[in-house]
Amino acid sequence: MMKIVYYTPSILFVAFYGWLTVYMGFGGFSPIVFVWIALLFSSAVLLSKDIFWGGTFGMLTGIHWIYMSTIDTGQIINIELPLGLIILVFHILCSGYVFYKSKAKKSLQQA
Repeated sequence: MMKIVYYTPSILFVAFYGWLTVYMGFGGFSPIVFVWIALLFSSAVLLSKDIFWGGTFGMLTGIHWIYMSTIDTGQIINIELPLGLIILVFHILCSGYVFYKSKAKKSLQQA
């Protein structure tokens, strides 16, 4: 697996919120977005360095999105739940892959 895959959610979020910033200005979204982006980038960096628990930072972002979907804000489309689940499952799979890869590497080195 190419390590650039770990950066996919953070790149997409930076592109989307960068576009929103240009379109609406900095007051157009919540400051928690900077925390999400920082968590996603830190997760990607740790996963690319083969540290499997780094995926928990990305999972926190997904869990927060799922929590936000339970709050009724009057949105027409409830997009937070599907996106939160996608982010959560993505980071679970990436963490599992990194964990399995590191275990396989250790068993090959011992043999």
